[in-house]
Amino acid sequence: MTIDTPEEEAPVPGVLPHDLLHSLPEHTPDDVRAALENGEVRDALRAAIEAGDLGLATDVLRIGWFALLRDDSRRPSAHVLEQLTPSQLKAHPLLAMALGLIYNADRLRRAKAVYYFGLAAAGIRSRSTRDTPVERALVSASESAAFRLLGKTGVSVRSARTALRALEDIHDERASLIGYLPRLYSQLGTSLYYGGHDEEALHVFERGFAEHGTADPSSFDNLAMMLGIHALNGDMSEVTALIDVAREEPWSDLQRATYAGTFYRIAEAVLALERLDVSGARAHLDAMVHDRRSIEHWVAIARVEALTSLMGGEPARALAELEAFVVLRGVEGAARSTRYRLASVRSVLHLALGNYDAAATVLKHDGGTTAQDHVDRARLALAADRTSDALRSLRDIAGRRQTSRTRIEALTIEAAIGLRFGHGRRTDALIEQLVSVMRASGQRLALRLLPQADLDAVLIALRRAGAADLADAVTAPSVIDEVDRPSLTPREMAVLRVLARTASVSDIATELFVSTNTVKSQLRSVYRKLGARNRDEALAAAIHLQLLRADRS
Repeated sequence: MTIDTPEEEAPVPGVLPHDLLHSLPEHTPDDVRAALENGEVRDALRAAIEAGDLGLATDVLRIGWFALLRDDSRRPSAHVLEQLTPSQLKAHPLLAMALGLIYNADRLRRAKAVYYFGLAAAGIRSRSTRDTPVERALVSASESAAFRLLGKTGVSVRSARTALRALEDIHDERASLIGYLPRLYSQLGTSLYYGGHDEEALHVFERGFAEHGTADPSSFDNLAMMLGIHALNGDMSEVTALIDVAREEPWSDLQRATYAGTFYRIAEAVLALERLDVSGARAHLDAMVHDRRSIEHWVAIARVEALTSLMGGEPARALAELEAFVVLRGVEGAARSTRYRLASVRSVLHLALGNYDAAATVLKHDGGTTAQDHVDRARLALAADRTSDALRSLRDIAGRRQTSRTRIEALTIEAAIGLRFGHGRRTDALIEQLVSVMRASGQRLALRLLPQADLDAVLIALRRAGAADLADAVTAPSVIDEVDRPSLTPREMAVLRVLARTASVSDIATELFVSTNTVKSQLRSVYRKLGARNRDEALAAAIHLQLLRADRS
């Protein structure tokens, strides 16, 4: 189903499967049947509509659905369907939905698409008891995809589940009634994924692939989505088990490079990064062929591209390219949902640049309350030497749903905290657990997200635990930059802490039991070391350098 950018998908054969053609009504005119036999779905649709047989037009759509929506010349297809009145479209919702999807592919005309989606939805609700399960499945699936692209994920998920129930009602007739059935499942799974239901989505993708497996080229969509989701979630053992299937026939290089293969390339890139192969990851990302202005998977692409540049030692480039991608997406890039999905990688990039305040601001304003959000806050606190805050953030994870990637990032931070306090039974148990999880998941990147001193301590602990192979695999340094703090004397730090509460030199002198001249001398030294000209600048610099907590200013 081409809803976003059809020109990015691999072409399909022009001739429709015989099973689909045999399902046409016996009264089908010769010109309609001949057009379909030649793969000319739009011509068949036009002939059916001109004959006034809208039931037959619906049958044409039913069996040639993807071929029609993949047509690069959408304007002629829209012209054919626009001959129908609103009442006719409402009475035949599949026709209304097709027209809406054609307009939805044009970013400048999506407002018109919403009108036709409404007609289709009203039609399917008013006559759902009379429509066939096939028609209900197609309309609901299309509605789901359309609303997903409009950012209405709640409606999209509900429609996807309605379509799935309809597909279950079709039973053994599914393959002979709906063309490219695996791709239909892939669209439903994608709606569930973007609605935040990863596990349910993976089940649907597995179902879609199981329909025909490698016997149907359209099954690749499901395989690619499974690979990408597993990789992003850190289930690298699953990726390793599936990746060889995606690298071989019958899939084409075009499928692996275009829209359908986006999540396959993401999986390959993440797999390369887990093996610390940055150049390999970049090669897979560069192999993608898509329009960055319209590809619906852009957030996942942006995240992996940023992570690749970061692991290549270029955090400034990573952040600049990420923000350029966001600007390119316009209003969508600035949406709250988008900022939330990018909060984790943005916070890490700011940490890599030594800008801890910016990382804190991102997590405060764009972060949420998921387990990953708490891990991101724990990482920031660890880097800023606020160990107790890091532990509190990790405790907040208890009982929350976690991906494999979130679990191992939390475990590495907790192990690093334990090593800061010295070895003990609890710390040793954490290291043993870390070894087991790293071996089972195939993950390595989480270690490089520790501050360098903590990374060094964890690598030593891994070797002591008999996991030298895991430690030796991490040949690159931490990507987290340590803040370059000026060296203030204990007395200067004492003056700075009191200065945060009062600007009075005499009050500072009284509290510290020194003369005002001594306070003035120490203040001059503090200002010089912080590059400040006055109290406000000194406190701002101290907070930025993590010498003071922001709530003390």
